[in-house]
Amino acid sequence: MKWTDQGYWKSLLFYRQSVVYYWLLSARYRSFTWYAAANPGISHAGMLNEKKSEIYPLLPTAFLPPTRFLDSREAALVFVRSEEFSFPIVIKPNVGLKGIAVEVCHDLQEAEIYLEKSPRSEFIIQEYINLPREFAVLFYRVGDTEKGISSFIEKKYPQVTGDGIMTLHQLIDQHPHPYLQKNKWKKYYRDEKLEKGQHKLIHTIGNYSQGASFHSLQSEIDSQMLEGVLSCMDQIEGIDFCRLDVKAHSIEKLKEGDFKIIEVNGGKSEPLHIYDTNTSFFKACRDIHRHWVKYTRVVNYHLSRGFRLLTTAEGVRALKQIKQVVKNKDK
Repeated sequence: MKWTDQGYWKSLLFYRQSVVYYWLLSARYRSFTWYAAANPGISHAGMLNEKKSEIYPLLPTAFLPPTRFLDSREAALVFVRSEEFSFPIVIKPNVGLKGIAVEVCHDLQEAEIYLEKSPRSEFIIQEYINLPREFAVLFYRVGDTEKGISSFIEKKYPQVTGDGIMTLHQLIDQHPHPYLQKNKWKKYYRDEKLEKGQHKLIHTIGNYSQGASFHSLQSEIDSQMLEGVLSCMDQIEGIDFCRLDVKAHSIEKLKEGDFKIIEVNGGKSEPLHIYDTNTSFFKACRDIHRHWVKYTRVVNYHLSRGFRLLTTAEGVRALKQIKQVVKNKDK
């Protein structure tokens, strides 16, 4: 199923095309770590091995759910057992990639199982944001001269619809998304027959790698949306190229600046609208090119203001660390 999925090929396209741009730009900037200039406030600009515990303190608390950083499994277990945060809660690793190991825990038992099985030692724990819609906004800023939104999508969670004949497990087996972890969710839910037309939401984690789908809303990008996003970003220093994963009641509320941030991705952010099935490969190639043009404009701005690039050795160390994250992604 993955081989026939557009998302698989577009992800590969983004990676391969970006690698070409990386080497060309490394020659242009005479540095292998030129990318780090995009976000001076984040290690490696959020391209490699950035820690969420470095990013969240930069964000206005009014736009965040209650959040706690725990630097050991034991401390995380003590915290969840204290029930300072009401369930459900979200637990994620301090260093992540594409939603790896993000889990919504609905009770203490689920949280304890997650933490006891995890090979990681640092965690971010947040209260779950119970807002109906999830969006991703790719924002960029070149000083005070240029600010914009280059990608805007809605994330739809995987669900099944009953036909009055098949059981829930059978419906999950037939779900078309190739990255939905079907065996995991069949173990989670009791097998039962759904009534015809009855909908069942499988989970509410908005990651493609866990079965969510991305729907382009490029036509909604306008000056009002930019103003809504700037109500948050104008309070942040050191992050000028990022993707905000947010929840809101509606697009209109987001444009009013009424939203909550669930994740901030730095330099490795992708223009997620390319994953919409209506976005052609030709348009995806063109938009990836535009993506890196904007990125380099932000880099140029900070280099002109004296930003010191990282050494190649620092870049290699970060690359090794993020490879270890990917190696443990299924644990």
